[in-house]
Amino acid sequence: MENTYTDVEAQELSQSSETEWNQYVLVDVRTEEEYQEGHIPNAHHIALDQIEQRMGELEPYKDQKILLICRSGRRSVMAAHLLSDAGFQQLYNLKGGMLEWTGPIET
Repeated sequence: MENTYTDVEAQELSQSSETEWNQYVLVDVRTEEEYQEGHIPNAHHIALDQIEQRMGELEPYKDQKILLICRSGRRSVMAAHLLSDAGFQQLYNLKGGMLEWTGPIET
């Protein structure tokens, strides 16, 4: 099966410039509690269990690079598959997730 997303290493991206990670629409698919504990600045929050119902919120970004974020990189892969099935094509997975993110975090 063809990969529906491209991995982006969390450690590498978090060490790069804000300009580098601002090329993506950031979508955090963790739970509300996890998101409130700390997330990447400007990340949209749509929990994985809500992604199918709330996919319309991402429609305006359908032609942009969407970077999916979770704790370790597993739920973001599931989200990538759901979005791919809905026709989204520029999907990226934050490999290693927030566990490996060392860049800015806001609460």
